Amino acid sequence: MQHRKTILAIAVSAFALLGASQAGAADKITMTMNWRADSAHLGFALAKAKGYYEAEGLDVTLQEGRGSGVAAQLVATGQAELGFADAGAALGVAAKGAPIKIISTVWKAGQFGINFLEKSGIKQPKDLAGKKLSVPPGSAMVPLVPLFLKANGLKDSDVTIVSAAQNASIGLLTSGNVDAVAETPENIAVPLAAQNIKAGHIYFYDHGVPLISLSLIAREDKIKANPDLYKRFLRATLKGWQEAMKDPKAAVTAMKQVFPESDKTPEALMTSAPYSFQSVCPGGKGDKIGVTDAKGWEETYKVMTTAMNFPTTHPITNYYTNELLPEKPVLCP
Repeated sequence: MQHRKTILAIAVSAFALLGASQAGAADKITMTMNWRADSAHLGFALAKAKGYYEAEGLDVTLQEGRGSGVAAQLVATGQAELGFADAGAALGVAAKGAPIKIISTVWKAGQFGINFLEKSGIKQPKDLAGKKLSVPPGSAMVPLVPLFLKANGLKDSDVTIVSAAQNASIGLLTSGNVDAVAETPENIAVPLAAQNIKAGHIYFYDHGVPLISLSLIAREDKIKANPDLYKRFLRATLKGWQEAMKDPKAAVTAMKQVFPESDKTPEALMTSAPYSFQSVCPGGKGDKIGVTDAKGWEETYKVMTTAMNFPTTHPITNYYTNELLPEKPVLCP
């Protein structure tokens, strides 16, 4: 009898150990980011720190990157399961034949636009008439500014374009040498706020130039081989972004925990967080996090083919899929 009890105890222990082993066998997955950790990655950091990925059976490595194009190439060559990259850069790589697709649009709207000092009196696009506008040469702003002006009833001649390096933008603005700069608010408004200078901005996407920005990309063959892996990652990630918007301080704390060597101070992250959240939820409360519908994609495709020399060889539907997104949308708080 004692012998049977011993065998039974051993069997129960073995099953318990097997169950623990299976439960702990998380799927490893690496996501290469577009750049160094900043407010564009708050949702990922919170999902990691709060255990959302772990709860989905994932062991996620968030790898800082060296540009959107590099992130897209690493995914295309199979060196990373996921990439977080600007949609324009990712689509550019895909258009050259890389077997990648965008599986979620985290920043549904880019931050590109016009920035100015609050005291300038600029409130809307028409107020730029007769003003000097700085545009960094070689930047994405160069082809987008004429499109923005035209969409808002302005001719190129209505504005004086000043071609100046990106790092000169703030100096030109504060010195009064230009009235506005074509830039992102994180590059202008955030550093100016640190100097107690108030700035305003006009987003391109609100004024006739919609453009999807930072998105998640994956290889087509890997998606086909294990779609559940990507579905679980998206569930945890979108929840991370939702919770980050509910509690920005917790998200910033998570960022410093996951990326302790980041040169971004908590104060700088808190200042820039609202701009990141605005890109995630351009439609405001109730908007679907990480989801761009067919109409939104067509609008972006039109901008890219009109102003950014994107080829029209294939329809935009060749480059993205919404099939891996949660059946129940994760909504903006």
